[in-house]
Amino acid sequence: MKKNIKTAEGKLTPDDIATGSTIAAIMNMNPYQDAVDILKRAFDATEGIPRPELDFEALHWGTAFEVPILHEACNRLGLGDPKTTFKKAFFSEHYPMAVSLDGMVAGRGKTLQTDYEKGIIVYGHEGIKLTGQGVIEAKLTSQELEQDLPYYRGRLQLQMAMDIVDAQWGAVAVLHKGIKLMIHVFPRDVDTMAMIRDAAVDFDRRVQKYVTNQETEWYEFKSPKSAAKIYDRATDDEIDLSDITQDIQYIVENQDQIHALQEETDHLQARVMARMGDYKHARAGHYKIVWGERTYKPTPEKVIPAKPGNTIRLSKIKIKEI
Repeated sequence: MKKNIKTAEGKLTPDDIATGSTIAAIMNMNPYQDAVDILKRAFDATEGIPRPELDFEALHWGTAFEVPILHEACNRLGLGDPKTTFKKAFFSEHYPMAVSLDGMVAGRGKTLQTDYEKGIIVYGHEGIKLTGQGVIEAKLTSQELEQDLPYYRGRLQLQMAMDIVDAQWGAVAVLHKGIKLMIHVFPRDVDTMAMIRDAAVDFDRRVQKYVTNQETEWYEFKSPKSAAKIYDRATDDEIDLSDITQDIQYIVENQDQIHALQEETDHLQARVMARMGDYKHARAGHYKIVWGERTYKPTPEKVIPAKPGNTIRLSKIKIKEI
């Protein structure tokens, strides 16, 4: 192995266009990222505001294991060592999108079939012929094994990369819980590529609208927290929302149902607890019940240090019928 196989390059793409790491969120296919946040980051990038530095445990280990995962994947695929150093991002010639590549490797013309013993899953009824250079993406996850790779776990990213570098095949190598490697091998998917291009063009249109006249055309907000993060300051003015009165009514009705269900659930839990008494474990048909305990260790008295005041936007609204 080469001396630099433990070094991953990291992010090389700009924040003001669609990229491999953001396309799943932009297309609303990533449950862990919001398209609104990605768009806000793009707006900030156009004004020279740097993105916050990311530093957390999962990112550290993902970076540390990236190149070894790539080498092991290529070994299991019967290929040579992958190229893992590029020193630049790759940009589409025709669409506003870019990717940072994890790895590329020559296919050697072999036809690949699914091999569960090696952890290889081929997405193609008749196998895939590995011709020319292929794109390899590395992922590290604490999730259980996945027979069908989710779109957000590198699947869309791979198709974008294949589109940009004109690769005929690609693979996403996922190391699950540090002990099981699954290699998902894909051919070019022209339908998915077309959707990615459309999403990238639409994302760029929103960014250019902001650059031109500071107009913000947000994606649909998916959570109250996302809305509160964008509209983080409030005025005392009032706005007329008569056109969405039915939405407000649905919120009130849903809250009433949630409250009623919670009251019923609390009552039923109390009945179960009364029957369990001092018992920690119980069984009812095919249900196992545990009424556990929590132990708090003694802690010394703490003096809370002073901190400056701050105002944040709440992530819940109050509704009162008038």
